[in-house]
Amino acid sequence: MLVLKVIIFSSLLITLAYCKTQTITVRGQVACSDKSVTNVHIELREADTWTPDDSLSSTHSDRKGHFEVSGQEDEIGSIEPYLRITHNCNDGIIDPKCNIVDDYQIPKDYINDIYNMGIVSLNIAQEGRKMECV
Repeated sequence: MLVLKVIIFSSLLITLAYCKTQTITVRGQVACSDKSVTNVHIELREADTWTPDDSLSSTHSDRKGHFEVSGQEDEIGSIEPYLRITHNCNDGIIDPKCNIVDDYQIPKDYINDIYNMGIVSLNIAQEGRKMECV
């Protein structure tokens, strides 16, 4: 039993020794058709293979649709950041009866840097879009 505890403790120490803190900042502006969208929920997430994805930070778009979100994560390898945007832009029209979730991958080149997405057109569905309308 003692040997097992020593092995587990040693494994944890080795893992922690090789972890490095990685940061990401994402900026952009959300729009539905040709109009900026206020109060859109924007969450910076990090994909994990064996455990549920991590939420690094979240924010809401301002009155002109602008947002900036930053986060950091300690990982052995490279982090896999993405944005999860929850909105109600359905085919270019704001539909309060719809709840839509789109994920946007962030290029790995921007880890430890700032990624400027420019204008994010919410009426363009991302692969894997989740939509629920009542």
